[in-house]
Amino acid sequence: MPESSLTVGVLGGMGPMATIDLLQRIIRLTPALDDVDHIRTLVDNNPKVPSRINYLINRQGENPAPVLASMAASLESMGADFLVMPCNTAHLYAQEIESAVRIQFLNMVELTVERVATQVHASKVGLLASTAVHQTRLYESIFASRGIATVVPGDALQSRLMKLIMAIKAGDLNQSDLLQRIVEDMIAEQAECVVIACTELSALGDSLDVHVPVIDASQCLAEVTVQLALGGNAYE
Repeated sequence: MPESSLTVGVLGGMGPMATIDLLQRIIRLTPALDDVDHIRTLVDNNPKVPSRINYLINRQGENPAPVLASMAASLESMGADFLVMPCNTAHLYAQEIESAVRIQFLNMVELTVERVATQVHASKVGLLASTAVHQTRLYESIFASRGIATVVPGDALQSRLMKLIMAIKAGDLNQSDLLQRIVEDMIAEQAECVVIACTELSALGDSLDVHVPVIDASQCLAEVTVQLALGGNAYE
């Protein structure tokens, strides 16, 4: 372990379980022998961030961008050396977050696409994400720029997937069968890899039993967070 490490700032609370999941991944990935070896982490676990889905899909409620920008600036003022955010949908506001601070913001979407493009080499991926992510083509557009096609659930299954995401936010982790079925449908459509692009669904990722690689955006973010905090390059 290096004698010192960078301090991580986490824009969290979207939802709280996803934030705790990322922190647990960071802890497990850190090669620590004692408390002092772990990475200092400043967490704004703010479940009061206005609903991204309500604002983006239903065109209702408050714009989350100013709240996220304020959270980012506060974490920087408290000593964060770089920022992460365990919420894929909120990455639609990455530019506003980056504009609010001088420190680096690790973009989970870009890191995940880079992992698929450089390590999996899939030409078509199955994408598990919120309806807002699909409608705004947050992942699809970046995958397309790398020449990678995407497979997404049909409307009926996507509706059920959103109910599953909301159930996980409420603490229900007992519906992994639905996730398995959706993934199997994607593989039947020639998906060569599955990307878990929703931090709630990450909680069920280990339950999947498939023969193709499963890339979890939360795990990608955790791995790069530890790498950067301990002195590495985020994009090595």
